Amino acid sequence: MNGSKNLIWFDEQEIYVFFDKAFVGEKERVAYLYEKLLAKQIYFVDAPEQATVVVNYSAELKDSFVIKIAETIVVSANNPLMAFRGMMYLTRQVKAGLKLKSGKFHDCLPERIIMLDIGRKHFSVAGLRQLLEHMALHGFNFLQLHFSENTGFRIESEKYPQLVSEKFLTKNEIKELIHYAAYLSIEIIPDIDTPGHMEHLLKGRPEWQLTRAEPQKEMSKVPSALDITNEEAVAFALSLYDEYMTLFADSRYFHIGADEFIDFDQMEQYPALADSGIIKVEAYVNTIATFVKARGFIPRVWNDTFFRNSQTSSLTKDVEITYWTKWQKEMAPLQTFLDEGYSVVNFNDNYLYYVLGENAGYTYPTAAKIKQQWQPNLFSSEQLVPLENQKQVKGAALAVWCDKPKAQTEKEVIIALTKLMEGFSFHFHEN
Repeated sequence: MNGSKNLIWFDEQEIYVFFDKAFVGEKERVAYLYEKLLAKQIYFVDAPEQATVVVNYSAELKDSFVIKIAETIVVSANNPLMAFRGMMYLTRQVKAGLKLKSGKFHDCLPERIIMLDIGRKHFSVAGLRQLLEHMALHGFNFLQLHFSENTGFRIESEKYPQLVSEKFLTKNEIKELIHYAAYLSIEIIPDIDTPGHMEHLLKGRPEWQLTRAEPQKEMSKVPSALDITNEEAVAFALSLYDEYMTLFADSRYFHIGADEFIDFDQMEQYPALADSGIIKVEAYVNTIATFVKARGFIPRVWNDTFFRNSQTSSLTKDVEITYWTKWQKEMAPLQTFLDEGYSVVNFNDNYLYYVLGENAGYTYPTAAKIKQQWQPNLFSSEQLVPLENQKQVKGAALAVWCDKPKAQTEKEVIIALTKLMEGFSFHFHEN
């Protein structure tokens, strides 16, 4: 069957599909997504010979699916999730106009993440549902919601209603979103960034803000930085995590931030940190990590604070590292974290950061660049993971940072992100 004939079944408004009895539970969501995203109607038939696409059970397959191209297209898998992934893979290949190939497709990137900054920019429930649908089509399995930032806090709080931004998502809306994501085999990762990026949360509590000595010896507050030596301030941060751990109780991970806290090269200008400051920072992060781990979460942190200047670190081994940058020479190379035994997630800011308004020197990434020049083991600053450490790479993420929230509308962001997903998903499977 040649490439042009492969497109015939997709061009038809009605598609006839046979599902093995092991996969009957997948019928509903496959049909739902085809109609929702592609305006196609799937009809399920009772016998393979009546079908255009056959989805078969194959006991010997594991973490993979097989596609065979003939007069009838056959997708084989050994569990419902891989059958679903196979159908989505087939669909996006045809949708992109690519020539279909027979082969066995292995998952080569276990965690495929979209990170969305909803702290700086409000996203509607309808927009987030649409995003989840496109994620399912392209094979993503995690959505990280970064909902606390210097300029906003956008999920309802019962403990601190005064801190919630004017536009926000209610807890019931989040619960519905979690349920909808699970229906599409996507898990949500909550993300509250402390002890930095807290200007919005600390705007009414200057006594909890870190103090800095200016060159003229005058003292000033750092609006975005928590005074981690203040017990009341730390208790406030812990209470925030406590509230949202309940809301996201079904999530596997909780991202606790720890990036861009202070200028570490001028530690002496922060009186509370002048003596053993980095030890105090690490102790704070360890306290938060231990707190969320005790509730069943795996804590994740950004990389830029730890092992700076080739120094040792007391950072707990319970955290996983989301490695995004090495823009400062003082920041630890990726290999340091690998040598220390940490699991890492690739947030390569050179290829995978979509920063609204192209702020901070970033330019918008392209699907072609991600597909052709990036790979899952290529981290920021062209750092490659050695073969012996590749099992420590848990996944990779496309990150949307809304630095200039008005630079694009919600619709424009989702359209752009969907195009980037096409390039990113090229790396999800090995044939």
